[in-house]
Amino acid sequence: MTEAIGQGTTQTFQPSLETSRVKQVAEQAEAIKARQSAAVADTVQRQANFSSNRAEFLSRQAEQLENRAQAQRQETGLGDRLDISI
Repeated sequence: MTEAIGQGTTQTFQPSLETSRVKQVAEQAEAIKARQSAAVADTVQRQANFSSNRAEFLSRQAEQLENRAQAQRQETGLGDRLDISI
C-alpha cells in the first residue's frame, strides 16, 4: 500500500527537467528577440541612408535649377530690367 501514498520509486514530476526546459525556452525567446532587434536596427539604418541620399540628391537638383534660372536671367538682356514701353 506504500505506492498509493506516494513512496514508490517513480516520480511524476521531475523538477530538474522541467526547469531546464523553461530555461531553454527563455533562452530561445531571448535569441529571437535579439535577432528581431538586429533586423529592426538594420532596416532603420537602411531607411536613414536612403533618406540621407534622397536629401542630398534633392539639394543638388535644387542647386542645378537655381543655377539654370540665374543663367537664363543673365541671358535675357536688358528687356527684363528696362521698361521701354511708349
